[in-house]
Amino acid sequence: MKKLVLVVTGTVLFASAVAFTSFGGWAVVKVAKVPDAWIAGKPLQLSWQVRQHGVSPLDSLHPTLEARSGAKLVRGTTWTFAEDGEKGYRGQIVFPDTGMWQVTIHSGFLESKAVLIPWRVVDSVTPVRGTVEEHLATRGIARFSEAERGRRLFASQGCVTCHVHRDVEVKTQFSDFGVDLTDRRFPADYLARFLKDPSIKPPTDGKRMPDPTLREKEILPLIAFINAERRTSAR
Repeated sequence: MKKLVLVVTGTVLFASAVAFTSFGGWAVVKVAKVPDAWIAGKPLQLSWQVRQHGVSPLDSLHPTLEARSGAKLVRGTTWTFAEDGEKGYRGQIVFPDTGMWQVTIHSGFLESKAVLIPWRVVDSVTPVRGTVEEHLATRGIARFSEAERGRRLFASQGCVTCHVHRDVEVKTQFSDFGVDLTDRRFPADYLARFLKDPSIKPPTDGKRMPDPTLREKEILPLIAFINAERRTSAR
């Protein structure tokens, strides 16, 4: 499919593939804040919305929640919620043991889904001595850098629905709609304004990226990730 590009001061920015409104069979699964600590034996709760074409929230769906670690597979429970004028879905899942686990939310709307970055599940995060950071470090967990947090947001906020990035080993059915952002760099101030309000860029052939409704605490890490220097070695 032909890639649509956004030009900013001579630089290609984003594909407006999210705006392929003639295609009814896709949606963005946008996950709210994902907890840093995943603990074996304790329920992890997640909240998300399913937005057709990245815009219109879909209700009356029956999503499913699962997590994998190697050959291990566990499934969680899901339900709908409506709070403060906002509707969406919640779910919880319990990891049976420690290790690297990857969570997938199947939206219930055709093939649309959210695949989160693999996360390390630990036995506990209760500090015994020293700080929480020191305790986490003994279990192989470090506080995320701004760029690393942005990498995880790139998956959880649905950027992978339309864009590919080499450092995010997650693909969805529509990841090739947008340009590959791996080697793109943009003026940080413009990128901040664009992510907050994509309408500042006129439509390209009548197509425009929808508003991802990001908070500043999500925009800043995404900028750090997109503009970060890429590592030459494999992750």
